[in-house]
Amino acid sequence: MNHRNYDWHRRSHAFFILLLSLFIIQGCSYRLIAAYDEKTQEAIFASAKAIDQFYGFLLEANENERAYSKYSDKYVEIEAQLNALVLRNKVRNLNEDSTDIAERMLNLWRRYKDRHKEKDTYKTGMAKLDRKRFERMFSYSVRAEGAKKSGTSDE
Repeated sequence: MNHRNYDWHRRSHAFFILLLSLFIIQGCSYRLIAAYDEKTQEAIFASAKAIDQFYGFLLEANENERAYSKYSDKYVEIEAQLNALVLRNKVRNLNEDSTDIAERMLNLWRRYKDRHKEKDTYKTGMAKLDRKRFERMFSYSVRAEGAKKSGTSDE
């Protein structure tokens, strides 16, 4: 075998290996984010609904009748729901962004609960702002989970 045939053979062999590798890689998919999880999506919507209802009931009451004690049971219930959402996100691989969003919502919920407990009232303007902030955060959370469904982001 002369030198020219040897080079051609070596190049064709390398090309074949490269082509075979591409076919194998094409068949495999590497995930950079967690897979979509319908149960997590449902938990996000359930938590969003619970918080929206909380603020709905709060805003229906007169401002001078919004003592913390009237809402403490709901605070505990929703905090447990948000804790579960954080845990659900934490145990999933490649899910740091969704975990971060859930943890931020939980921390915000605790901060607002503590403020309500300390002041023993909840001003209407503050309640409306807080409700809107949660709406935005849940919207981010839903979009983040939904993007996992299609494997793309809408950003």
